[in-house]
Amino acid sequence: MDEKNNWKELSDDISNISKKIKSSITDDENIEDLKKSLKATKESISNNFNDLLQIVESTLKDEEIKEDALNLVNNLKDEMSNFMNTAKETVSEVLHLNNLEEE
Repeated sequence: MDEKNNWKELSDDISNISKKIKSSITDDENIEDLKKSLKATKESISNNFNDLLQIVESTLKDEEIKEDALNLVNNLKDEMSNFMNTAKETVSEVLHLNNLEEE
């Protein structure tokens, strides 16, 4: 009887390890997808702000209004960049904490 229990425990252990490996691979893939998505979002937002800066530069004739508009767009761009960096750091911290809890 003990031999059957040992084989069953061994089989269960192998099954659990296999599930953990599969889960880890899936988690790693999801993390990489999230990182790529955040990077693509940040680049897209940056490109949109750069396009907006070019539009302001090429269409506004009044120098004072142009300067104010360019400052505003640059400030918005900086704020969005800071927000994205903070979001990235927060996600990294949460993922790191989840990894520590799983270990």
